[in-house]
Amino acid sequence: MWRKVTAFSLVCFFVALGPLVPQDFSVSVNLIKVPITVFDPGGNLISTLSREHFRIWEDQAPQEIRSFGVDINPVSAVLVVDTSKSGREEQKKIREAAELFASALAPDDKISLITFDDEIYTLLDWTSDKRKVKKALSRIETGLRTALYDAVYLAASDQLKGVEGRKAIILLTDCLDNQSLASFKDVEKAIMQSQASLYVVSKTAMVREQAKTERRVVMLTDIYRKLFGTDDDYVNEFFNKREKEMTALAEKTGGRCFFPADYDHIKDSYAEVAHELRSKYYLTYISNQELEPNTYHTISVEYLLPASKVIYRRGYYHLPSPFYRTLR
Repeated sequence: MWRKVTAFSLVCFFVALGPLVPQDFSVSVNLIKVPITVFDPGGNLISTLSREHFRIWEDQAPQEIRSFGVDINPVSAVLVVDTSKSGREEQKKIREAAELFASALAPDDKISLITFDDEIYTLLDWTSDKRKVKKALSRIETGLRTALYDAVYLAASDQLKGVEGRKAIILLTDCLDNQSLASFKDVEKAIMQSQASLYVVSKTAMVREQAKTERRVVMLTDIYRKLFGTDDDYVNEFFNKREKEMTALAEKTGGRCFFPADYDHIKDSYAEVAHELRSKYYLTYISNQELEPNTYHTISVEYLLPASKVIYRRGYYHLPSPFYRTLR
């Protein structure tokens, strides 16, 4: 004999089940993951870190560390390569260094390749196939001008869009830009929203002296000297400012900036990046703050033992609303 099932009897049934039924399906947990790299007083990467040696704050409010360890999850790395004004021999060394970087990554890591000069080219979409990386690198061509900010902006906002897990942008550049529509602030926001770590391999040490001999630079230096009566080295001042700017941005994202002395040492910088990605630590915490969508929140980490430098992601956007810069 069928019985009529009332709303009251259904409620009684689920109450009787108790803990077998989830009590709340709408709980939202804001779990924050912070990549961390620590260098000892001698400047060497510390490969054995302990959770109890760290303290963390969000917006100056203390947070509880929930988990800590080496991040063994696969990484998605965008190689962004400046091909402007590079000669054939320089291109060869750039390709060799990038190939070595790809081979040093884990088999399940993914790579994509963007090159830029006057224009921006996506030479390779996401792949774990190192042979495809090598083939794509062989198609590198040279241009004249430099759309640096546009290239990095697209890497963060477009190439990394929808990519989950660990993310990194590996940028080879001379830190000069003379073709972009995106600004440095646009680039900074796009990278922070993507939650990628930026690693910069800077060619400034290689191009700095060469820049001083270029006709336009010589003329401008002469004009400054006549106007202000000073022999200040404006070229070095300019490059120093660009280097500091890029270093600050890289470290804000949990990455680093490298300054190889010549093209032969680019491969050493790439090797350091690959090693660091394989051995990078992380900590997580659940924010105890009341957060509004599309708001930026600062992170502060303290390492309680002696160290020369502690690099970590300095903040994040909570539920960011993507912004789009029209580039072309």
